[in-house]
Amino acid sequence: MSSPQVDGFLFDDENIDKLWQHGITPEQVEELLEHRHVVKRNTAGHRASHKLIGRDAHGKCIVVPIEQTYDPGLWRPRTAWYCSTGDETALRQAGR
Repeated sequence: MSSPQVDGFLFDDENIDKLWQHGITPEQVEELLEHRHVVKRNTAGHRASHKLIGRDAHGKCIVVPIEQTYDPGLWRPRTAWYCSTGDETALRQAGR
């Protein structure tokens, strides 16, 4: 099964607030699409069906749980946080 295409993000007050709670900006999330990243199926039971793991413009690894919107290429971030060691490994193993 191939990973879904993520062309952009849909931000609103709720998810921007959740990003800020983890010290991450919407701009950093957008930068992930321009750098190394992988989209993986999220763990069962979570609202976000997938998670995007990637690096921002400064090389920081970030995890973004995402849910699809009305547009197949546009995804809504639920929140975001800096990667754990396991997330870093998943990104490295993706070979991107």
